[in-house]
Amino acid sequence: MKFNYLYFGVILLSIVCITPHQVMGQYNAKKRKKKNTYNPRKPKDDPFSKSQWWLGFRAGANLTEATPDERFSAFSPINYQEEENEKKYGSFEKLGGHAGIEITYFHQRFSFSFQPNYRRQRFIYSNEFLWEDPNDANNRVELKYEQDHQLDYIEFPLFIKYDLTQTRLRPFLQLGGYYAILTSANKSVEVSGADFASGGNGPFENEKLIIGAEDLFLKSSLGVSGGLGFTYDVYNSRIVFDITYRYGLNNITNAENRFSENQLSGIGDALDDIKLQNVAASLGILFPLRYITKNSKSFDAVN
Repeated sequence: MKFNYLYFGVILLSIVCITPHQVMGQYNAKKRKKKNTYNPRKPKDDPFSKSQWWLGFRAGANLTEATPDERFSAFSPINYQEEENEKKYGSFEKLGGHAGIEITYFHQRFSFSFQPNYRRQRFIYSNEFLWEDPNDANNRVELKYEQDHQLDYIEFPLFIKYDLTQTRLRPFLQLGGYYAILTSANKSVEVSGADFASGGNGPFENEKLIIGAEDLFLKSSLGVSGGLGFTYDVYNSRIVFDITYRYGLNNITNAENRFSENQLSGIGDALDDIKLQNVAASLGILFPLRYITKNSKSFDAVN
């Protein structure tokens, strides 16, 4: 009997000692499992994780073409057709530049992007004139005026973008419009030709004449735009590249001041009614404004 009681006591003491450790072990295992399976970053129905604000800087280069709606000249020919003296416009020949900021709101592939910028656009055209002695064809003067226009705008474009994929590299399409305010305008005129009359001895080229031309243009411009590009995520930033085509909807020439510049009228120049088309390439970097706490030491951007 003594042996049986002793044996029973040993077993009971063992059970009492082991049971609390098993209970605590199960509780800690459940606690660890719960902690490891909880993922606060990708809740399926959390709208916070589906939208983002981006802020950054962008810059690039652009090319402009001027398209005449109605043509004008300071000269009224009497012995030849006026079409012979029409201006010849260059097509996307002079390089301009732009720089500004981008503020973008992103939600489920769609982005609404506001991109205010300072923009310089350039376009050219040329005039050619010929005076010839009716009695001697060798007695003549040929003149060519090449005119380079430099327009500076503060522009306010607004775009809607759509991401074609949801990967790190995201091609997108964009469509929008812009409103621009003219800040300055200059016009340079380069004269060249050949003088075989009045004691001239052949070809010549004069220095460029630079004329302030702000009064010759309207103070505002309005247009529509569209383009394509891609974004690429690098850590918590986003690289963006796009090519955009802009089409001006309004005539940019100030009709009231068309003949107001004496230096231009003296060489037979008067601005046509023109609209601008522009192709621009831009590169930028954007930074997110909304973050999710990944742990106590780092943050991840919502994407």
